[in-house]
Amino acid sequence: MEIRQLHAFVVLAESLSFREAAQKLFITQPALTKQIKALEQSLGAPLFTRGRHGAQLSSFGQQLYEKAKELVVQAQDFKQFAQESARQIKGNLAIGYGLSGIKLVPQLTAQFKKRYDSISIKLVDMTSSKQTEALLENQLQIGFLRQPVHPGLECRTLLTENLVLLVNPRFYPSTEINAQNYIQQLNKLPFIQIATGFCAGFSHLSHQIEKFLHANNLAPKVIQYVEDMQTMLALVSTGMGVGIFQGSAVHIAPADVDIIPLSGEHASWSMGMCWNAKFANPVRDIFINMVMEQQKSIIVANS
Repeated sequence: MEIRQLHAFVVLAESLSFREAAQKLFITQPALTKQIKALEQSLGAPLFTRGRHGAQLSSFGQQLYEKAKELVVQAQDFKQFAQESARQIKGNLAIGYGLSGIKLVPQLTAQFKKRYDSISIKLVDMTSSKQTEALLENQLQIGFLRQPVHPGLECRTLLTENLVLLVNPRFYPSTEINAQNYIQQLNKLPFIQIATGFCAGFSHLSHQIEKFLHANNLAPKVIQYVEDMQTMLALVSTGMGVGIFQGSAVHIAPADVDIIPLSGEHASWSMGMCWNAKFANPVRDIFINMVMEQQKSIIVANS
C-alpha cells in the first residue's frame, strides 16, 4: 500500500467520478483505475461499486474513508515539514568540472539551489587531473571528470562523451550528411585544430582527437590552430574548414554548423560524478543523492 494510492482513494471518494478524480490527480483514468485496484487487492475488499452513474463508496470504503483522509493529510504535513527542514540545511560545497560538464553541472547546481538555497556552492573549472588532486585533499567535495578515476575515489558514471565533426555543409557538401562520408574526405578537407598545450583544459581533448585520427589512418591538413571552442565554431561557420570537438561543449554552435557524432575506436569516453568517501560530508551526500535520483533522465537528456 502506497500513500499515492490512499490519496487516489480519497480524491475519488470525494468526487465519485473517475474522470474528475483523474484530472485532479493529473493522471489518466486507466492509471487511476490501476491504483484503486491495487489498493483494493492490498486491503482485501472492494472500496467502490461501479455503475452507470459512476463510482459509489462500498460499505467497506465508507469505513476507511475518514482514516485514509487523515493519513493523507499527515503524509502531506510530513512532506512539507521535511522540505522546510531541508531548506534550513547550511554548508558549503566546492564542485569541480571540465569541458564535459560545462552544460550538465550548472543545471544540476541550479536544481540543488532551488531545494537548498542556504547552501553555498563554488564551481571550479578544472582539468580531470587537477580535480583528482583536489578531491584527494578535500579541497573539492565533488568532481565531474573523465573515467577511469583514481582508486581512492568513489564514482558514478553519468554520461558518455563523444567526439563530433563540425562542418558547414554549404561550403563542404556531402551527398549524404553522415560521419562516414565526411571521414572518408577528411584528409582532403581544410582542418581547424585545437592548439595542443595552449590550455590545460584542452590537453585530454587534443590527445583524444589525435588518437581518433591515428586509429582511422587520418592525417588532415591543418590550416588553422585555435585556442578556444568559440573561435573554432566561428571559423567553421564561415567555411574556413572543418573541425573536431567534444559533443557536450558545442551546444552553442551556430545554426549553420552541422554537428555530426563520430564513432569507432577513441571516439568516446565516460564522464562521472566523483567524490572522496574518506571525508564525511552530509551536504555533499545530499547533492549526490539528488543526482542519483535523476540519473536516468540525465543519461537520456545527454544521449
